[in-house]
Amino acid sequence: MTATPASDSGSGSATAGSGSASRSGASATPAIELRGLHKSFGSNHVLKGIDLSVQPRQVMCLIGASGSGKSTLLRCVNRLEEPTSGAVLIDGIDITHPDCDLDLVRRDIGMVFQQFNLFPHLSAIGNVTLAQRKVLGRSDDESRTVAIEMLERVGLSDKADSYPSQLSGGQQQRVAIARALAMNPKMMLFDEATSALDPELVGDVLDVMRQLASEGMTMLVVTHEMGFARRVADHVVFMDQGVVCEQGPPDAVLGSPSTPRLQQFLEKVLEH
Repeated sequence: MTATPASDSGSGSATAGSGSASRSGASATPAIELRGLHKSFGSNHVLKGIDLSVQPRQVMCLIGASGSGKSTLLRCVNRLEEPTSGAVLIDGIDITHPDCDLDLVRRDIGMVFQQFNLFPHLSAIGNVTLAQRKVLGRSDDESRTVAIEMLERVGLSDKADSYPSQLSGGQQQRVAIARALAMNPKMMLFDEATSALDPELVGDVLDVMRQLASEGMTMLVVTHEMGFARRVADHVVFMDQGVVCEQGPPDAVLGSPSTPRLQQFLEKVLEH
């Protein structure tokens, strides 16, 4: 079945503030739109009616304490988690619709996880070529050419033949980013991509993410890196207990929080 465009009905979504205007511009169709998104695990109501939209070329950062629903929200965007109710739209296509070709839509969405999820028996270039061949049907030569280009893009062209066990955590995460980019995604999802890294390795991964943002990649990022959110994001969303508590341009949300809960969160995060 083919992917099905969504109707214009549904709850209004929260769009980016003025900070995104210069990069994303006006757009009739958000790259990502969540309408009334709910997710429960048994009796645990994790997401409670989330309305958000991410414009093309925009960088949106999700912040909040552990357990606030950030990662669950991100996993609902490409239906790694099935929403309990509500709609998820990718470029105007409702991927929760039963007629949606989910595999086709997912080709446009790259995702980088907390853990690197590299195949240990494959070299860096082997990890980057595999999905190209299996999913996109690229030839060995084409997939290798793309892999070399993507490894160079993340600063690892000299590690193409190295295996995961021979790479640092930061290097493995950059291979994971190269693997996602090799699929030519329209947008990237990052789920706390630096949280499993030693502090001295975080910078190299953040540098790659900053570069992607500067090139206009649409990005939805779950992060505890407040410096990254302040400098790179167009829009920051603070979540608490499954709801959006506060959102707006990073200078406003991080510099002048208006809710006691966000003030408390930032005090704890920034004191360390």
